[in-house]
Amino acid sequence: MPSINNLDQLLTDVEIFGPDSKNFIQQEKSLIRYLEKEFTSYLNNPITMESTGVSTVDGPLVAQTEDLMKEHYDESIELFTGFLDSHYRAYTMAYYGETGDDDITLEEAQTQKFRLIAQRAQIKGDEKILNVGCGFAPLETFLLEEYPNIEITGVTPSKVQAKYIKDKIRDPSHALSRNFDLIESVFDESLVEQLGDKRYDLVMSVGLFEHVHNIGTMLSLMSKLLKPNGRSFHHFITSRVVTPQVHLNQKTVIGKYFPGGRVWPHDEFNRHTNDLELVNSWFLNGKNYWRTLDDWHRRYWKCIPQLYKNGFSIEAIKHWNDYFLLCKVMFAPLDGTFYGNSHYLFKRKD
Repeated sequence: MPSINNLDQLLTDVEIFGPDSKNFIQQEKSLIRYLEKEFTSYLNNPITMESTGVSTVDGPLVAQTEDLMKEHYDESIELFTGFLDSHYRAYTMAYYGETGDDDITLEEAQTQKFRLIAQRAQIKGDEKILNVGCGFAPLETFLLEEYPNIEITGVTPSKVQAKYIKDKIRDPSHALSRNFDLIESVFDESLVEQLGDKRYDLVMSVGLFEHVHNIGTMLSLMSKLLKPNGRSFHHFITSRVVTPQVHLNQKTVIGKYFPGGRVWPHDEFNRHTNDLELVNSWFLNGKNYWRTLDDWHRRYWKCIPQLYKNGFSIEAIKHWNDYFLLCKVMFAPLDGTFYGNSHYLFKRKD
């Protein structure tokens, strides 16, 4: 078992700094200044999706799932429970208000996010819902606590997430123990065929489309699952305009954390209405994600000694500490108006 007696010195020696340290703050400010210039140039010199060479209607449905799970989502549960909110374990942006300035806790901000999603998805409380890419089932937990008569199914390919959810299902006091089904699988054509046409009132996703390569096929598959007049709602990271970094490859600052990832421009979904009609869309200020990541980073920093004691290596500690830094500086520039999250509400075309 590693000794934690000299951990502080070990971290300093390899330049791993906490969120309140002078070194970290200076580095964060420097990166934000650099990115503000870069983002301003994108606004002043607009490009098209076609010029990026990234297709939205060809190729595989999603990123290589095995790589994504191995590199990110199937890390130890101790890591995720160490920094995520204590109630939902939501691994997506929390909502601290329109400008991201509400004086509330991470837990309160996640509740506020889910309440906003429920409102914009027009949830009444009697729906049959499918949530694709359910994570640790935070949306399901919120909805079942707020609307006990809904029926909801969550889909995840992550073994770590599935084990966590199964433990909650077995707890009779937890919301997931009723009216909830878990599917351990990737979402693809074969799963849609198994689920059956016109089965759900609402198909949702929170943090899925960052990993979707073929938007056209994904929305088409989701439309098949919807009942007549059914709705589809999605929440994910977007940019205000097209950037050369639509594809998060290894050359981008956070590409190594999300192999094969995508950051779509907000208006891209206006072009994908063959199977679903776009009812409304919203852009959420990126300061909300900066606040979320800052809260996660602070909690992560506090749990580093325990992670190290349990065998988390110095290299792994640095990997995740760098992750929080690089993600935070993505959302801070231009007062959170360049990168943020988008909400989209579609309805089935009948």
